[in-house]
Amino acid sequence: MLALLALGIAAALLGRLLAGWRSAFAIGAAALTVVAGVAVLLGPVFRRIVPDPAVPRRAGVTGAFTYGVLFSVATITTSAGPLMLLLTVAAALGRPLYGALLSLAYALGRGAPFLALAMFSGHVQQWLERVERLRRPFEIISGAALLAVAGYFVRIAAVGY
Repeated sequence: MLALLALGIAAALLGRLLAGWRSAFAIGAAALTVVAGVAVLLGPVFRRIVPDPAVPRRAGVTGAFTYGVLFSVATITTSAGPLMLLLTVAAALGRPLYGALLSLAYALGRGAPFLALAMFSGHVQQWLERVERLRRPFEIISGAALLAVAGYFVRIAAVGY
């Protein structure tokens, strides 16, 4: 969580420094967001290259932490997009406190499922097997949303703020 807070603050400070180059920054943000969106849409290709790791079944906080680490490594292609978007927004606004709050919200949202997993690890396994079939539709929605945000950044570059 602290690392994400630091990233949000750093992105906002960097955005404040780059505010004079708004159009170039918006084009750069659009390019990064397009890359993230395409990476999310190509999730199945990346999963063939880097398969999901085998997760040992351990209950409790240790098991949830282990699962969280393995999940984060295995899903870096799909979680990097929203994080890049968050950091880009923080940088574009150039407000460190807002960047910290965005990062905190992302970190809490990213970590909360693992706390729930620690509490209900025995019952969660069956639920996860049912939800797995919804992975691809959510990847498509996320990828399309990232591409739409990239279009918005291009519009900002063309028209201005």
